[in-house]
Amino acid sequence: MADITLPNGDVIKKGEKIVCDTTHMWNGDYYEEAAKFDGYRFLRMREASEQDKHPHLVSTSFDHLGFGHGNHACPGRFFAANEIKIALCHMLLKYDWKLADGVVPKPSGFGMAYLPDLQAKLLIRRRTEELDIDSIETY
Repeated sequence: MADITLPNGDVIKKGEKIVCDTTHMWNGDYYEEAAKFDGYRFLRMREASEQDKHPHLVSTSFDHLGFGHGNHACPGRFFAANEIKIALCHMLLKYDWKLADGVVPKPSGFGMAYLPDLQAKLLIRRRTEELDIDSIETY
């Protein structure tokens, strides 16, 4: 690793950490009721006629920098997206999840990001699987 000088003259020194500001993901100018959890938000966006073919998870844009953008977009984002989907399949098919009664999580801002409420109690239990995902053959 070595120091990097950006075109505008700014220098990123070897070993320094850089981050992307993700607070706009909680901004009502971008998303309706952005601070409120909506498990269907991105499904509705995908159903909008102008975005029906837009692959939201792996596409890069200035609106979502989770995988970077432009020439510096993460080349592994397609692999990562598939791994995330596989992990979610296992978690959702094998376990029941819910917040403890009366718990309303309060995310907290930390620098340029938001963290989940680490004090919120999440109840998880093994469920009877409708599909044995571990026995599905892959090729």
